[in-house]
Amino acid sequence: MRRFLLLTVVVLAFPAAARPDDPPPPTTTPAPPALTLAGPGTTTYGHEIDFVGRLAPAAGGVHVRLLRGTVFVASATTGAGGGFRFKVAIARPGPFQAEAAGVASPPVTVRIVPFLETTLVGPRVAGSPLSLNARLTPSYAGTLRVLVKRSGGKSFAQVFGPDAAVKLGTTEIESFQVVVEDLPSPGFVAVSRTLPVSLRPPSLTFGVRSPLVAGLLDRLGALGYEVPSSTQEFDYNVLESVYAFEKVENLDRTGIVDATFWAHLDHPLIPKPRYLLPASHIEVDKAHQVIYVVRNGQVKLISPVSTAGLPGRFTPVGRFSIYRKVPGYDPSPLGILYKPMYFTGGYAIHGNPSVPPYPASHGCIRVPNFVIERLYNSEPYGETVYVY
Repeated sequence: MRRFLLLTVVVLAFPAAARPDDPPPPTTTPAPPALTLAGPGTTTYGHEIDFVGRLAPAAGGVHVRLLRGTVFVASATTGAGGGFRFKVAIARPGPFQAEAAGVASPPVTVRIVPFLETTLVGPRVAGSPLSLNARLTPSYAGTLRVLVKRSGGKSFAQVFGPDAAVKLGTTEIESFQVVVEDLPSPGFVAVSRTLPVSLRPPSLTFGVRSPLVAGLLDRLGALGYEVPSSTQEFDYNVLESVYAFEKVENLDRTGIVDATFWAHLDHPLIPKPRYLLPASHIEVDKAHQVIYVVRNGQVKLISPVSTAGLPGRFTPVGRFSIYRKVPGYDPSPLGILYKPMYFTGGYAIHGNPSVPPYPASHGCIRVPNFVIERLYNSEPYGETVYVY
């Protein structure tokens, strides 16, 4: 009988020795702390806003500072999740950064809308002083540019600092625009204001002095009314031209250039002669108390007159002609007449320092002295005179 021997082999495994060229086993490196910061893109100067941010990895109770450049603004403490919040009133656009644990957030800039105040000082009446005052707040938000846009391409433009003061011309009755705009500093929003201005007609009365008086005379002269030399003084001669316009327009003869007067001046009546022949002649309209000098069938000159108004006196009506002219002063049964142009009997068209807006003469036809100076030289002997 054969016998077998059973052997049991036990193999023990031992780790192999590391070789010099094997890589080291991987390790986990914690991420460095990081800060974020966010705020609104735009806000109004001085308005209180929220900056919010987060610290990662999250850690509560960490002290966080808000800086504008290197200037400390506010502080906060992180919550359990690492979040934090600053509530601050904004005066400058930044840039702002949050700083904590030796790290800082990326910079954040908030655009700021400044305040622009504009005021018109003075009545909006032609001929009266009117000025613009403007202010930008804060003063470092930029500079101001003022533009005045008028009709006909006329304009004014000037750059100021944060404050502007401009005197506005008011020599005409007109409407125009005043534009005030901000040329912003970096980080500020451009703002502007447009102020429409409509200048009302002034009330001009005897004795006032205004640039509008000269403008009034220009407009009356363009309509054919005889006016004195251009002046800014509302004197007796200007008053006579005003009376003439009121008479033709059937207005109350007040001698006051008020809103009603200006309205009629914008849309005036254009008087037509009653007679067409001869083509050049003179007409005296007693009802309206005016004289028309007609040339080529059109009224070319209009002047106020004063005809007979005293009891028992009259101014003859009909067709006449100038038969005698006297330079200087001429004594007559109807008084002392200045540069009279006689058209029938002792009746004449003559100058007088007093031509009231109503009939007041002895029978002659009074015109202002500055008017007779022209008529005496322009109206020839034989000139036809109609009185009606």
